[in-house]
Amino acid sequence: MTEVVTVETSAAVFQRRWREIEANPTGLRPIAIAMVASYTIEPLLPYLGCFLAQRGLHAKYIVAPFGQVYQSLLDASSPTRTADVTLVLSRIEDLCARPLAELAKLDPDGVQAARVEAHSEMSWLTAALTAYEAATTGTLLVGTLPRPRFSPLGVLDPSHPASYSQLAHELNLALFATTRKSRRIRLADVDGAISYLGHERAWDPRMALISGNPLSSAGMRHVADRLARTIAALVLPAAKVIVLDLDNTLWGGIVGEDGPTGIAIGATGVGAAFVAFQDALLAYRAQGVLLAIASKNNEADAFEIFDNHSGMRLKREHIAAHRISWAQKSESLREIAAELSLGLDSFIFVDDSPTECAEVMRVLPEVTVLQLPQDPANYVAALAALPQLDRMSLTDEDRMRAAAYNAEKARTAAREAAEHDPALLKEHLKSLELICAVRRVGDGDVARTAQLTQKTNQFNLTTIRRTEADIESMRRDPAWRLYALDVRDRFGEYGTTGLAFAHRVAEDTWHLDTVLLSCRVLGRGVESAFLRAVTTDLVAAGAKKLTSQMIPTKKNAPVRDFLPRHGFVETGEAWLKEPLPGAPFEDEHITLQGP
Repeated sequence: MTEVVTVETSAAVFQRRWREIEANPTGLRPIAIAMVASYTIEPLLPYLGCFLAQRGLHAKYIVAPFGQVYQSLLDASSPTRTADVTLVLSRIEDLCARPLAELAKLDPDGVQAARVEAHSEMSWLTAALTAYEAATTGTLLVGTLPRPRFSPLGVLDPSHPASYSQLAHELNLALFATTRKSRRIRLADVDGAISYLGHERAWDPRMALISGNPLSSAGMRHVADRLARTIAALVLPAAKVIVLDLDNTLWGGIVGEDGPTGIAIGATGVGAAFVAFQDALLAYRAQGVLLAIASKNNEADAFEIFDNHSGMRLKREHIAAHRISWAQKSESLREIAAELSLGLDSFIFVDDSPTECAEVMRVLPEVTVLQLPQDPANYVAALAALPQLDRMSLTDEDRMRAAAYNAEKARTAAREAAEHDPALLKEHLKSLELICAVRRVGDGDVARTAQLTQKTNQFNLTTIRRTEADIESMRRDPAWRLYALDVRDRFGEYGTTGLAFAHRVAEDTWHLDTVLLSCRVLGRGVESAFLRAVTTDLVAAGAKKLTSQMIPTKKNAPVRDFLPRHGFVETGEAWLKEPLPGAPFEDEHITLQGP
């Protein structure tokens, strides 16, 4: 078993592991990373590469010349422009050496001029970043500027107009403002990583003089860890479900023994730690992570706490699914996954018991398991340390997800009442008042589109994963047509739940490269209506033939009859449908709009 590296692992182990990864990257997904920095960056690369490898990624580096930030960003022939991710790292000491020297003189007129010069420097940098973004298709990841280690003003620094720390804060705000106006420029919190470690430990002034790299070994490990989490979050889907134990997890004590008045949860003492943990869970729920319960307990006792205890932040309506029984936790997780129609590899299981955690790890190795620390005061930090919860985009669908699953419960109840009678089932589908709106993928859809390609496994013809940069590139190519599907019914909106990517391969032939749907809309004929809309649009563009491909995986069984069911005939490695549009589908209960 390959040893796990952490920020506490020695530099020697990192060096050895990186040599091993470089010699044999089998099983790792390659990702091209351009490194542009105002200081020598090569010593950081093994640390970053090892952390990325633990997330299944093989870093293929393109390193720009030392200190040539502007030249690398503005040179049209720079090899960095081919990268999937371009990482830009700098320090205020490098960007603004002259303004900092002027601030240190404390001349009133010179202080103001130095501040203006520093802000002008940031304007030049953000202009270069914006120009680079416009000329490339990858993601531009910019490290926040760390606060300088020393200020000549000492403890007076935060209160003085010549403040180094305040200037660094203002320049980072300028970087933030740039990202707010851009789709593919993101920030990596380098300043936060260094502040977490502490400036005394993060910097090595001797190595700055010798090698041009100002970070200590510990500083490089912490910065690399933060950068790896950020880069991985650009290309890997975040966890979808947090499954929680109850006793000594959501509250202190055992409700079956201590009773509702004997458990610890509230505004003071140890109970406040459990309140903070529940608040953190609600924050993840607001980002689209579903919360579920798997507890060996009495269901009535447990929900008495959810419904009536004044200290509880989590309520019954916040829980997407639950299994409160005496079954094994692994079995409960399997049942929850089936109920939510989600893969167990997108689950995080949280429990205080080493025994329960070990059972889930043994039986369900695809589940991420968090065994909580002994002290509840550390629960929030333990949860935040999970990279599986990292995300670098947040869509409207993410924010709607928890409410969407509540609506799905109502749909499921209505469907179960009708599913054993074909006539009733047909009436049920009609009663849903389904509306499918098909449109071309637009500027505001790129993040959600990439997200769907990365996380949709079951109804997905090819499971080709794409980044936001990939989607941008395809949108710019007139040979591609990218379609998105929005679905709603009388219970509410599903949001953007389907994608189809078509590529013109001949004058009269288009190839369906991607067809995928969220499992939340399956079983309603939505896939037929979607294909009908896409085919109609392609026929208008001159299509007489439509080809496609189905690549089987362990998880995409629900999509395997999609092509033959809709008139495609297998021809060797591909599927062909002609003439178009073909026979009508059984989707008359759906109102179709667009594209």
